[in-house]
Amino acid sequence: MKIQNPHDRFFRESMGNVTTAKDFLTHYLPKNVLQIIDLNTLEPQKDSFINQELEEGFSDLLFKADISGKEGIKQFLITYKKL
Repeated sequence: MKIQNPHDRFFRESMGNVTTAKDFLTHYLPKNVLQIIDLNTLEPQKDSFINQELEEGFSDLLFKADISGKEGIKQFLITYKKL
């Protein structure tokens, strides 16, 4: 059986690992952003949610982290292009 969306599956598996996500964000986020986000509090969240209007939503990967000393939600959108 052929694997559907192998790039997407690879991304979700690798970036779903908190250690890998921390390393990636440490390397690619601007320094001023890294100064306010506590990556030691990075915690994966569910990939589906219900908003205040009771509408269902989905995300690729969603992480919770302390931002400027307060709990917050930060969604990171990372795209790739096949060459």
